[in-house]
Amino acid sequence: MLEHLVYPASLPSLQNSLSVLSYNVLLPNSQDGWWNYKMYLPPLSPENEHCTEWPARRDMLRNRIEMISADVVCLQEVSPESFEDDFSFMMELGYDGKEMFKRGRFRPATFWKTSKVELVHPPVHKDRTLLTAFMLKDEEHIDEERNWHVLNCHLQAGKQGSRRVRQIV
Repeated sequence: MLEHLVYPASLPSLQNSLSVLSYNVLLPNSQDGWWNYKMYLPPLSPENEHCTEWPARRDMLRNRIEMISADVVCLQEVSPESFEDDFSFMMELGYDGKEMFKRGRFRPATFWKTSKVELVHPPVHKDRTLLTAFMLKDEEHIDEERNWHVLNCHLQAGKQGSRRVRQIV
């Protein structure tokens, strides 16, 4: 069964299911001041410019992730330079498992609650994609019969349309 949210709220906890949340965090973070203003036209008013700064965006992101409380969280456009600092709040929210793509400036990262899932294999890194395979856990046992695969992908932009297809196959 596949369910989605129209409005952010806690995901229902269904037996034998895995909940996944995905966000593109739009890279500017605590150390990299780059910001893609072309995505925000017309320009923000001076009193709202703080919304483009990492502290405000981090706090909104943290609140959403905490409210939804998914088993697995996939983020795109994280920075290796500030990853640990920028997302230290994830541990506070119970996401004690994590993996970040190994190369590039705009990286995908996947977080998971080890109380809910267990990695089956080491994550696979390939062309801005990060593939993780999980088994569900509950209080009594691990479901070794069923694996859940989560593909976290930051698609390459530009004129290389065929590359986008190769990234997810």
